Amino acid sequence: MVSNWQLYAAPLLLFMGWHVLGSATFATEKASPSLNSRALAAEVTIHRDQYGVPHIIGATDESVIFGYGYAQAEDYFWQLEDSYILALGRYSEVVGPKGLNSDLLNRSFEIVRSSERDFAALDAVSQSLYSAFVAGINFYLEQHPEVRPRLIRHFEPWHVLAYYRHIALELTFRFTGLSDDYMPRRNPQIWAATGSNGWALSGSRTNSGNPLLLANPHMPWFGFAQMFEAHLMCDGSGGGEPWNFTGAGFYGSPVLAMGHNDRLGWTLVTNQPDIADTWRIRFSDPDNPLAYEYDGDWRQAEEWQDTIRVRKSRGWENRQFTFRKTHHGPIVATEEETPSGGRTMLAAQIAGLFEVVPLRQSLRMIKSRNLADFRSALASLQVLYMNVLYADCDGNTWFVYTGRVPRRNPAFDWTQPVEGSDPATEWLGNHGLDELPQVLNPGAGFLQNCNSTPFEVTDGHNPDRAEFPAYMVGDADRRTRRSLRSLEMLRGMSNVTFEEWQQAAFDTEVYWARHELPQFAHHLEQLSHDNSQLAKRVQPYLDHLLAWDARITADSTAASLCHEWYEQLYGITYPGEEMRSLYQDKPAKQLEALARAADRLQSLHGTWQVPYGELYRIQRPPQIGDLTDARFEDLAPSLTSLGGHGPMGVIFTQYYTPSLQIPWVISQRKRYGIVGTSYMAAWDFTPEGVRGASLVPFGTSGDPDSPHYFDQAELLSGQRMKPELFTKDEVRKAAAYSYHPGEDY
Repeated sequence: MVSNWQLYAAPLLLFMGWHVLGSATFATEKASPSLNSRALAAEVTIHRDQYGVPHIIGATDESVIFGYGYAQAEDYFWQLEDSYILALGRYSEVVGPKGLNSDLLNRSFEIVRSSERDFAALDAVSQSLYSAFVAGINFYLEQHPEVRPRLIRHFEPWHVLAYYRHIALELTFRFTGLSDDYMPRRNPQIWAATGSNGWALSGSRTNSGNPLLLANPHMPWFGFAQMFEAHLMCDGSGGGEPWNFTGAGFYGSPVLAMGHNDRLGWTLVTNQPDIADTWRIRFSDPDNPLAYEYDGDWRQAEEWQDTIRVRKSRGWENRQFTFRKTHHGPIVATEEETPSGGRTMLAAQIAGLFEVVPLRQSLRMIKSRNLADFRSALASLQVLYMNVLYADCDGNTWFVYTGRVPRRNPAFDWTQPVEGSDPATEWLGNHGLDELPQVLNPGAGFLQNCNSTPFEVTDGHNPDRAEFPAYMVGDADRRTRRSLRSLEMLRGMSNVTFEEWQQAAFDTEVYWARHELPQFAHHLEQLSHDNSQLAKRVQPYLDHLLAWDARITADSTAASLCHEWYEQLYGITYPGEEMRSLYQDKPAKQLEALARAADRLQSLHGTWQVPYGELYRIQRPPQIGDLTDARFEDLAPSLTSLGGHGPMGVIFTQYYTPSLQIPWVISQRKRYGIVGTSYMAAWDFTPEGVRGASLVPFGTSGDPDSPHYFDQAELLSGQRMKPELFTKDEVRKAAAYSYHPGEDY
């Protein structure tokens, strides 16, 4: 049996030793040939609107990306550096032993070594833009000596390549099929909850005749996956092609992940294509422990040692690890020892991890003028996975299930480790874009995906599951309640205005409650015959729920009770759409759980009738790299949150901390948002261009003293978005501050 430590560590752990050190080692690598930062700063202007959103207008692609790097550092250098410390495999050096899981995964896949080597082989455009991005970060540090990095004093262009690869590895390692217990991050339940809602509505269903698009990713509100809103514009005055794009991305990325230009836009929704596999490797030669069986012969594994510095309460310690890799990828687990002294191990590989350059595809998507351009950009499959929902000013809507899916021999069960000694288990290239599930301009007039099957994104015009390899789509059978509620809503839409589209994104109807509660009236009647005492105990609580309209409002006490009951029945972890075995097909026990839910609310809050808006809150503690580190204060200021639990089928999705009361340890009775609406945007694709509205959950700044640290939380709490600024004239007229990098903001 594989131990948690071994599999978390990713490689086979053969030796570990350490000794205490006295001080940190800062990352001050020799600078690579750099761009002229002052010249770039003079070519770009950062305009800040009333919410502090950066609108970055530059003369060239390089100056825009330079300004974007500067703005990210300016707004939240702590998080930017945190993401790059993670990408360099040195997280333990800063946060201690809890960073080992990620560092070991990084080292076993040789993220740093390969990125530093491969940067030299990149095309000149990618090299130049990576260099411009880190030049913006370094220029910020140069201009702000009061900012004290925890580790990285100088950022190198190859760091960006390492960032892309490591973040992709963090997010895709789960596709190996290994247990969620072995995720590289510490909290697999939290990562499983990440997702999105994506909707597209064709002009046949809108008041204006224009397509509408909704972007609503549900990412963690803290750590490397929190989202950053920005507006990037190259006016072409320095030569080259002008472009204009607004949307959201991640701290550390030199481009935005989703958004729109003046003709088209897209959003991303997490999917589960099979882009990773594990191979069973047999090391069975007693005279050569690195030899493994392959095609009736032997191949030789490589083995190396690496040292990870781990922060302690006093000083640091060095821990030495031994890693091993095969042509199938690095060793990630030991399965068993053979009687002859050999070992059977698992090697893992992520498709495209070291081949893709996401920046290339992203820039082509950003600069696309029409559907043909966009399809051509997407066809390079430089982003490892994601559903894409698209709309444009020509009236098109499109859904495509993207993923860098390897071709495989269908004779094998690719959901399990396959035999590494058999050449027939080698990957056979990749499936192209045209081979992936997709729908263009459906007759029903709508598209949706909410982390659900690609075979039910609309009505009457869905991809045929039989046309795709069984191994391609890992979420083929997944029908989330959010997707079912989305289908209900979209089917009922006609003559929709842009304002109504925005409000639909905040829908708080609880799909589970509306569809499931009525049957419990019959269950209670039966219970009154079988166990009248329990029925009498349950009745006031069920009556309260049956009188409810199944919508979350600030003063709804039924919404709080329903949420508590649902967690009793389905568990508190995600995905949480399958009832716990304890309650399946047992209506009496299900009703008894309702009484326990009410008792828990009574115990924690002094009443079982707690208004939802008093219990579910928005609060922002500073500088949180991992959600499990977040601590909230019931007595500190917070705002009402009306988002609901995604598995219950609430479109306005939000996940919360549990209520905790442990004497002398912690008292956190209110529940605080930690994952959910991390960016929300609605876009209207008119013949003249795109207009939009958006929000992020907190604000653009990571500085608690900034007016933009928490100002957009009021938008989220009030269930409204702010209008986007998009044209140069709009930006200049509305700018609260305008400056060049290096000038005071």
